[in-house]
Amino acid sequence: MHRLHFLALILVIPGPALAAPVPDLEVLFLDARMWEKPVGEVLQDRRPLGFRWLSTERKDARSTRRDLKLWDLPVGETILRSRNDKLHSFDISIYNRGDNGEMTEDRFKALTGTWHSLLVEKTGLEGEKMNRTQKGSVVSADRWVWKCPGAFLVLTSSKSRASRGHTPEFLKLSLVSVKYGEEIYEQRSGLTRVMTRRRDLVANRVTRPNGDIFVQGIPMVDQGRKGYCAVASAERVFRYYGLPVDQHAMAQIAESSAQGGTNPATMIDALKKVAGRTKTRLLVHYELENRKIKSEIKAYNRLIKKNKKGREFRDDAIIPYQYFLSSCHAPTLREVRAKGTAFDRFRKQIRDNIDTGTPLLWALQVGVFPEPGIPQQGGGHMRIVLGYNQKTDEIIYTDSWGPGHEFKRMSAANAYTATMHLLTLKPSQ
Repeated sequence: MHRLHFLALILVIPGPALAAPVPDLEVLFLDARMWEKPVGEVLQDRRPLGFRWLSTERKDARSTRRDLKLWDLPVGETILRSRNDKLHSFDISIYNRGDNGEMTEDRFKALTGTWHSLLVEKTGLEGEKMNRTQKGSVVSADRWVWKCPGAFLVLTSSKSRASRGHTPEFLKLSLVSVKYGEEIYEQRSGLTRVMTRRRDLVANRVTRPNGDIFVQGIPMVDQGRKGYCAVASAERVFRYYGLPVDQHAMAQIAESSAQGGTNPATMIDALKKVAGRTKTRLLVHYELENRKIKSEIKAYNRLIKKNKKGREFRDDAIIPYQYFLSSCHAPTLREVRAKGTAFDRFRKQIRDNIDTGTPLLWALQVGVFPEPGIPQQGGGHMRIVLGYNQKTDEIIYTDSWGPGHEFKRMSAANAYTATMHLLTLKPSQ
């Protein structure tokens, strides 16, 4: 038998029952029928791979097994995604800067070459080299696509420009069902062809008898231990709109670091770039202003003197606002901030967007008010606001930390007190 067509054959011919548990992703290539099975059944049959659901909705799953391999070569985080309870795709991380640290350009080039050669060997096909700026990603990258019976295979190798050469960002292998692969890789309009239209988003709004009004259907992304809260939140919004954008591509554009996260100003600039490439619009609904910060600190100091709780801050010097938020007496600051027209506008922006099915990106300082059970106890953070409750005067939000963080609530007063930015990304049409 010619090596032709190893991959083509194993994707067409149902394989035998899986033998002893082996943590090698090759089992994903042994059963062409898996694309038509319920996604829960697919995972049940592949328990040794260590997949865990990303949310209680059981749509997407993730494996981070340290010993995970593909064709006996080490790989990293693997994400399973589904639509309508059927498999959509697998994304297999071979290397990414956030999880694996820095890599030299020469070593990255060799790693890309190894995997490209391996895929040519397995398929017996050279694969189609895609345009670096077209189809399948919001970043310029080298991409090769193999169309095989049952699925598309896509190898993506991405580097960002630096003052000296290039910085390797990520290398991943995607296995995409033929149905969805044709939408992404064969349509000349590329990524945005299947994007949800703005007018259709309202169908995702849910109202409950207790007063909760929220947006359903926002996919979960687990940022892991990386400081990728902003780019992970952006990925979730893009995927909600139907765009296959991942946090590693976003991190490349936003110049995020795994340790330090994303500078809010840099993130906004990055989102503007991505918006231009994805037919979306970035709207800034709230951001801190230096003039307002000074007046708030003065009002805060006056109340501290009056109530004799907490400590004062110098109001004649420039104080980093995040430092102020992390060190202030929170109830006093809430008494200063959570009132007046600015607070009313904050709540109205949330209501207006949620009512149209649009989630909001919410940048805040964590730790201003206690939040038990979260992995981050302080510092800047980005979340998604997905709902509100006017009866209880609460916002409903979600964090990109996996199961248990899908649907949470906080008083609107506490939320506004800790807020630094409030944004939306909306489809242009």
